[in-house]
Amino acid sequence: MTHVYLSPLERTHLRIRRLVIATALALGLLILTLLDRAIWQALLLDPDKSLERKDWWQLFRQFGSLLFWIILGLCLILHDAHIARTRRPGDHIARSGALHRGLMVTLAAGLSGGAAELLKGLSQRARPGETGEYRFGWFEADVGGLGLASSHAGTAFGGAIMLSWFFPALRWPMLTAALMCALTRMIVGAHYATDVYVAIVLSYAVCWSLWRFSSGFPGGANHPATDR
Repeated sequence: MTHVYLSPLERTHLRIRRLVIATALALGLLILTLLDRAIWQALLLDPDKSLERKDWWQLFRQFGSLLFWIILGLCLILHDAHIARTRRPGDHIARSGALHRGLMVTLAAGLSGGAAELLKGLSQRARPGETGEYRFGWFEADVGGLGLASSHAGTAFGGAIMLSWFFPALRWPMLTAALMCALTRMIVGAHYATDVYVAIVLSYAVCWSLWRFSSGFPGGANHPATDR
């Protein structure tokens, strides 16, 4: 990882920027929390879950499946390995770097979904149920499934964000597909808007951490042999 020196003024600006971002995220969560039940009722378009039999619904739902991102990551590894073998034969750094993008996309999806599952256990907030009222496992013996945060949305956005960083031209198609995955969970009443919102924030944090940690590895953004 490359360390960049920041002057005291630059560090102050960076702290202010982080504070502004944190405040904006907290404000967004507060607003969505106040509107959660109303949004849930407005988006509850398919309470009987009849749409689950539709091909388009299942297509977007699979963006929240880790298996989807494992297959996509494997395809990306095979592609990068082929490029390394044909364009830079004999370069062991290029060969080892061929794992980077596919592995990063898969890890981003898996760790983002895992972070959402971990938060479910910590928050103990139930899925909306029949009324849309908040319920918590801390106070009720049996609340059914837990919802905060949505692991499907976390997995979809984790993979989509990381893939879009490697392929900027895919940013909006992939983020749109991830959003559609989240909506498939909301239109059947399985999640609140805050479940998705928190999952997106978690996914970005996971992707940012992975990018910072691995940028100096072969294939990483700051590795001198990276050729992309």
